[in-house]
Amino acid sequence: MKLYKLSEIALYMSLVVTSVLLAGCVVCQSDVQYTGRERPVGNETLKQIECGQTTKDWLVAALGEPTEQSMTEDGTEILRYKCTEKKDNQFILFPIVFVDDDKETDHSVSFEIKDGIVQRYWKER
Repeated sequence: MKLYKLSEIALYMSLVVTSVLLAGCVVCQSDVQYTGRERPVGNETLKQIECGQTTKDWLVAALGEPTEQSMTEDGTEILRYKCTEKKDNQFILFPIVFVDDDKETDHSVSFEIKDGIVQRYWKER
């Protein structure tokens, strides 16, 4: 009878230990860094821009100097604001699993300027 009780207790303990090892402990860590610009141009800022009315001066005052500038043959300026977002996510499931998930996303918004006025803009990803 005692042997039966001991084997029952041993089975119970092994189930508890196995459950703890399988469930483990999860640790998550995320880090976000931007290069190019401090942050991508946000939708709230883009909502303030009215094509045909917003000036280049306002645009530069609101967003800062563009990361790229070019001129077309017909005198249209293209201002481009680029930003690269790098997310470093680390997940650790003790005692056995480690996942390091790095993602880079490029954000770019271009503005077409004619005679000092924003004519149109577009986002690129």
